[in-house]
Amino acid sequence: MKVKSGVEQAVCILVMLATQSNQQYVKSDTISTRLNVSPSYLKKVMRKLVVHELIKSTPGNSGGFSLARPAESITMLDIVGAIEGEGSFMRSEGLIERVFPETDAAKIGSLQLEAIFSDAQDAYFHSLKKVTLKDALLSTLNRESIHLVDWNDSFGQTDIKKLQKER
Repeated sequence: MKVKSGVEQAVCILVMLATQSNQQYVKSDTISTRLNVSPSYLKKVMRKLVVHELIKSTPGNSGGFSLARPAESITMLDIVGAIEGEGSFMRSEGLIERVFPETDAAKIGSLQLEAIFSDAQDAYFHSLKKVTLKDALLSTLNRESIHLVDWNDSFGQTDIKKLQKER
């Protein structure tokens, strides 16, 4: 299974929104520029995050995007589910039974194959559900608290430089 690049973009978007200072909204142009990604593809990713209620979109000149709920209540499973969907890893097309139609073992083999992938998917989802956005953010930054950045101020450069000096 290959995770789409949209998942990484979604995580970065959510991290930016989680670290935005003064509860201000972050503009999609700011996010697109900072991530150096296509604005049109970014909007598709952000739309999925809005639909799955991970972020809020506020229209208007002073609007933009913000987290819909706290970072500690957003799991990696929420993010992957928003971007990838929640379908099965594998959908059997009955190929085993077509290749070996004369044996009952084909039906059993098909069911076993589906069970193997179902078990793997359950373990994968369980693992993602245990890690929140806040956990991932703090462990990545090797910090005990989240430092806020004003992403709208020259894309957060001033605040990021201050944080680098603190290290």
